[in-house]
Amino acid sequence: MLIDTHAHLYYGSFQPDLDQVIRRAKDANLKAIINIGTDLESSKKSIELENNQIKLYASIGIHPHEATQYSKSRQMSSDRGSNVQLEQIYTRDPEKVVAVGECGLDYFFNDAIASTSASLSINSAWQSQVKKLQRQLFLDQINLAKKLNLPLIIHCRDSWADIFLPELQGTTGVFHSFTATETEAKKALDLGYYLGLSCIVTYPKNEHLRQIIKWAPLNRLLTETDCPFLPPQTQRGQRNEPANITEVIKVIARMKSLSEDQITQAVWQNTTQLFRLPTNPAS
Repeated sequence: MLIDTHAHLYYGSFQPDLDQVIRRAKDANLKAIINIGTDLESSKKSIELENNQIKLYASIGIHPHEATQYSKSRQMSSDRGSNVQLEQIYTRDPEKVVAVGECGLDYFFNDAIASTSASLSINSAWQSQVKKLQRQLFLDQINLAKKLNLPLIIHCRDSWADIFLPELQGTTGVFHSFTATETEAKKALDLGYYLGLSCIVTYPKNEHLRQIIKWAPLNRLLTETDCPFLPPQTQRGQRNEPANITEVIKVIARMKSLSEDQITQAVWQNTTQLFRLPTNPAS
């Protein structure tokens, strides 16, 4: 049984043929998909998505790119704004919500946008402020995960030096679409987290990720697509979808010198353990 632990099926690109997308996932032996919230609206949509072909779960979260907007709502509200609203979304269907996130830190666009400014001093101050807001947003969601006793789905891009906050001690979760080095992989594993492997492990340039797969404990690996983004190498430029999780399984099997069935069984066990899912979900 396969599972896509990180999908965004509420995106508009899936609306014309969502039933067919899920049918292809079912035909590929997927038994469940976790739709990931990136703001309040998508968190609601993730909970609302239903399909009688396959079991759909959800996460509630606010992406670091939303930090500035989140800060405004937090300042204007005595109830801590969006964080409380996330909890309210959770109470709509707590059995369907299996994680908090995606949350974390993302400095990629900070650097890209700041570099267009004429003033380096303004760049530095602006980046520092955005990083501070992202950190607060991340901390709030760490606290929410602790309160709800849920794992975290962590997004980290160009921010590995800052991501391992002390407040993560005592939590668990997954570093989604892991892209960093062996050093960061070991830190994540030592913290008790899982590594989320997406279709980027099929890209020729990512040999370092395949080497991490080779030595990382099999019981700490999860599979995801991050669809509609990050399609496998054979479909570059196309929309990604959950059925392509089989491409990730193939890479793990090759690097571990195990059968695809063995990898599938192990990853399913990892996923049900982390997210506390039933071992035989009924759609």
